[in-house]
Amino acid sequence: MPPELIVFLYVLIRRPVRAMKIAWWWLTRRRVRARGQLGAAVRSLPATYRLWIYIKDSCAASSVIAHDPSAVASLEPAIALHLHLSSEADGDAEHTIASVLRNAGPNWQLIVTAPVHSSRPANLPFDDPRMQFLAHVSPGLGVRLALEHTGADWIVPLTEGSRLHPSALVRFRHALARACEAAPPPMVIYADEDQHDAFGRRRRPWFKPGWDRDLFVSQDYVFSACMLSREAAEAALARRPTWHPVSVADLTAAILLQPGAPPPRHAEFVALSRPLDAWSQVIPARRETIAELLDLEVDDGPFGTLSVTYPLPALPPKVSLIVPTRDRLDLLEPCVRGVLEETDWPDLELVVADNESIEPETLAYFERIAADRRVNVVRWPHPYNFSAINNFAVAQASGTYVCLLNNDTEVIERGWLTAMMRHAVRTGVGAVGARLLYPDRSIQHAGVVVGLGNAAGHAHRGLPAGKPGYFAQAQVARGATAVTAACLLVERRKFLEVGGLDETGLAIAYNDVDFCLKLGRAGYRNMYEPRAVLIHHESKSRGLDFAPEHMTRYLRELAVFQERWQTVGYKDFMHHVDLDIASEEYKLAL
Repeated sequence: MPPELIVFLYVLIRRPVRAMKIAWWWLTRRRVRARGQLGAAVRSLPATYRLWIYIKDSCAASSVIAHDPSAVASLEPAIALHLHLSSEADGDAEHTIASVLRNAGPNWQLIVTAPVHSSRPANLPFDDPRMQFLAHVSPGLGVRLALEHTGADWIVPLTEGSRLHPSALVRFRHALARACEAAPPPMVIYADEDQHDAFGRRRRPWFKPGWDRDLFVSQDYVFSACMLSREAAEAALARRPTWHPVSVADLTAAILLQPGAPPPRHAEFVALSRPLDAWSQVIPARRETIAELLDLEVDDGPFGTLSVTYPLPALPPKVSLIVPTRDRLDLLEPCVRGVLEETDWPDLELVVADNESIEPETLAYFERIAADRRVNVVRWPHPYNFSAINNFAVAQASGTYVCLLNNDTEVIERGWLTAMMRHAVRTGVGAVGARLLYPDRSIQHAGVVVGLGNAAGHAHRGLPAGKPGYFAQAQVARGATAVTAACLLVERRKFLEVGGLDETGLAIAYNDVDFCLKLGRAGYRNMYEPRAVLIHHESKSRGLDFAPEHMTRYLRELAVFQERWQTVGYKDFMHHVDLDIASEEYKLAL
């Protein structure tokens, strides 16, 4: 039965009147509206994720088995699963082991290691020939012993309380076969996961992003549902013969953060469940492991994450902050005060780009601030063109780095620019964006996802600043496909290298996203830094793109952006095929 029909029947049972309206739109060939309303209707109903599991998880697994029987029947590659018991075996361990035994395929084994003080638990099914129990093993030796006691090619680490889904090993093998078609072959394959409550009911899936080294450093989103190459694991241990990783999370970091390591591959399926909120628990000793591997200062961050402090040059480079404005002194004055008086960067220049201001108070203010040697007021006496104004101001700037900054932003903590510069000076980094908050302290910008709404959108918009939201993605330093020019820091050389902002095709809308995509095409990676926090009164000075007087221009620029970057169906690495591209809140797609 087609998935859309399954969803429709579910809505028909729970909301018959709404289902009839959707059917009418479908029959009268208004099918885009029908699909949109069907998605909205099913997301408002209970048990939506269970419906998704039936449609996307179970059916997809059956499809893999039906179309690739070798994924089940083949003896290659051999897989070993490793579980370390933290104490005497309990219900959590029993559920974990039982979930492994439900998996198909003959060529796997489960190795269970237990602490020094424990003995072989009598209530676990160790009579199964596929299982092996190693007692009197400390956490640091468990991984090494597991490798010594198996000839398997790949290791799947498990934690107590996790529950492997019945088709997980089949689908891992299928993902491995596809990944190895390209070179170099991966050393790690990671999958998605969800959570289960005390009754074992699956809830809240974590559809993970693609590989991002910075995100992995901040938050280990890999080890909890992954498969490691035995060869890579042994090589990582051989490089540090006296090191005993406390957990497989430490070993995963040692594999993936070594210089020249090939990126892991993301297999987009839900492999296992973990207890509710296990994702946000602190991983023992990971902070020390990351600090040692990177030789950097690492602190604990929110929700079990880490905050890494990257070094700055001994002589801080000059930063030019570009602030376009037309009157609106009520906005401009707090912005300028924040830059000049409340920002701790030692060497900065403020370039105020005046776009035909006429109010006497504003003109007098320009004269006052121009007396400050750090301020340069430049004139752009032409019709409003955001791209052209910024390009002109950058040409007048004297800094090695430039920070595009809207006049409707407010500085609320002194270290915002320093936090961004710690990334901007790193090799290979392009644009760096800040966390921007509305005046009510909800998120306005935490990175831009290309493809949202078939164009681009602000991820996690509206999330209260201190809440985890979608697995704390707004709370951690990470890569981003694009960031907003409301606060965008980049080396001036790189700005000029890619041609700056597009003055012709994207004078007002999407020019910042286009600029970031050009940086990506040139080989640079863009960053989002949540520790740089400012208030943003979004579009207070220029108005909204959807206002009637702006709609024609906006639609023209939207078409340019969509055609240039093929954003309809665009796969942003920080998003997922099973997340709704119509929502900035990371909702389940159905």
